[in-house]
Amino acid sequence: MDNTRPFTLAEMPAVAADIADRITDAGFTETPHLRQALALAEEAGEFVGAVRRHYGMARRTGPREDIEAELADVAITAFVTAHTMGIDLERAIAEKVNVIYTRGWRDER
Repeated sequence: MDNTRPFTLAEMPAVAADIADRITDAGFTETPHLRQALALAEEAGEFVGAVRRHYGMARRTGPREDIEAELADVAITAFVTAHTMGIDLERAIAEKVNVIYTRGWRDER
């Protein structure tokens, strides 16, 4: 990845492919689908922990920057997981956004 220019989210599929290759090159080759699903759950848990710490719901406190970093880990890991599982995450997100905007927000009372 070229770190001399600003990063864009459009680069995420290529970045995810590169990260997945590096994980494989590091020797993590057994059950990649399961490994990535578990990694995604782990990152989500770390995000929740950072939120709890920041908002005073844990034994220790934490800065907002930890929330941002953990949420970034969730997004990155989601893209790597999608790549590993052969899922076009951009397409899946676009389809889901369409569902969200067409299903309504609340039943009329």
